Parts: sequence; C-alpha cells; structure tokens
Amino acid sequence: MSHKLTRRTIRSLCVAAVALPALAAGTSAQAGGVSGPAFYVDHELYRTVATPTDLSGTGAPAQSWDTIYSFGAVQRSVATAAPGDPGYNGGRWQVHAVSLTSTYAAVLAAGDRDGNGVLDAADEVQAAIGAGALVDGGVVKYFVCTVNPVPHGRA
Repeated sequence: MSHKLTRRTIRSLCVAAVALPALAAGTSAQAGGVSGPAFYVDHELYRTVATPTDLSGTGAPAQSWDTIYSFGAVQRSVATAAPGDPGYNGGRWQVHAVSLTSTYAAVLAAGDRDGNGVLDAADEVQAAIGAGALVDGGVVKYFVCTVNPVPHGRA
C-alpha cells in the first residue's frame, strides 16, 4: 500500500472513531479535517481535527492516554480531558466502547447528574458504569486527534 494511501486510510479511521457518533446524532463532519460537534468534555461540546496518526500497538503506558467513551449511535462520545485540563495528554486517545445494559432512560437516571438529558461529562459516564447501567467494553482504538471547543451557537 502506498504511503499516501496509508495516510488517507489512517486519517479516515481517526475521523470515524470520534465523528461517527456525531454523524449518527445528525451532525456533519468533513473527512480529513475539522469535524462538527463530536464529543463532550465537562459538559462542553468539542470537535476534532483529524491527523494521520495511529498509535495502536505502541505499548505506551496507560497514563499517556486520555479516554473517550464511545456510545456508537446512542449519543455523542464523552472524553475525560481537553486542552487546558491538568494531565491532558495532547490529544492521545484510547477509545472505550460502552454499551447499555437496559434503556437509555436507565442510563440517564444512573448518570445524568445535571439533569440535562445527556451524559456529557466523564463523571456522569463513570456513575452510570458504577450503577451497572453501562458496561465499559474496554479499549477498541488508540489514536491522535487534536480537539477544539465548538463555538457557541454551532451545536
């Protein structure tokens, strides 16, 4: 496979890993560039900037990654950190697939601490996991994508 084709494939995977939940939620993303609203961090929407980097199989220690909880088509993903947060790892992500054990209403009852109708912070996801409403299926992908807050009014 050519280097150019490999870079294009990895870039597409990066966008897909984070932006597909956004697409399923009815937003848009540009392949290989800035996506639309893709995931939440601490109750704020963020978008990604795709890079052609795949860090799978590097053997990097666990503390070198931040986590993105991917809900698939259920809702937008939720990340544990963003630029400016203490310990933010510069956009190095491990994606954890989460699945519902019952209904989305049960997930919200277990984790939606601010009552806004969506899990939009890591502590809310972790509360739903702790209550047994969500199951963390473990890491499904390691990659690099930078993130930026979605400008207000563009959600």
